[in-house]
Amino acid sequence: MLNNSLFDHKTNNGKDEKLLLLKKARLFQNFTDDELLLLLENSDYYLKECKKGTELYPPDSAISHAGIILSGEVDVLHISVTGDEEIVGRNTDGDIVGPAFCITGMTNNLSHYRVIRNSKILFLNINSLLLNPVNKSYYTKFVTNITTILARNNIILNRKIQLLTQKSLRKKLLTYFIQLSKERDNKAFTLSFTREQLAQYVCSERSSVCRELGKMQDDGLIKVDGNMITLSSQGRAFYLQ
Repeated sequence: MLNNSLFDHKTNNGKDEKLLLLKKARLFQNFTDDELLLLLENSDYYLKECKKGTELYPPDSAISHAGIILSGEVDVLHISVTGDEEIVGRNTDGDIVGPAFCITGMTNNLSHYRVIRNSKILFLNINSLLLNPVNKSYYTKFVTNITTILARNNIILNRKIQLLTQKSLRKKLLTYFIQLSKERDNKAFTLSFTREQLAQYVCSERSSVCRELGKMQDDGLIKVDGNMITLSSQGRAFYLQ
């Protein structure tokens, strides 16, 4: 059952915080208020407030409920047998974690889902909704949205593969920066990663990443101002070599 003390509040203009939060989620795009309420009435779900550092799912466990991030951030990590961590991706407000495992019923022996900022997460049994449609209107939207999310996740993973197949650290960093530049349609963008996290994302060491960023700036490929990165035309040209 839902913990109302965490969820049912009114905003300053009197609107239901529950619906405002849910409508930010990719899974509920284009839902009306009535459709959202009907979906909740016919769903197996619960809400949790998760503190920074929480592992959402135990290792080697089945994921019965995918996590919809209403507020906060969750990293997806792969951890080697030696304890080295690689950041696969970062999920923020409106994103969903674990949907593929939830839908297929496969045991998660691959990924760790770690909360990196205190988060409010709705855990939803997606399969129960897919197998037991109640309302044709919201069911069609739900299937469309979950399909789009899974396709988008596949594209994100392919971008990560593109990055990891680059032969040098410089090319890996440039690949990531160009991806971000295209995504935000701007040659200047702010990294959401710390230097340590950026190193984990490109599978390198923090010292190597910091050193390479300095060299790339000296060579005129990028401009670095804290977490603000600006790609130069030279940087784009170097990437295409």
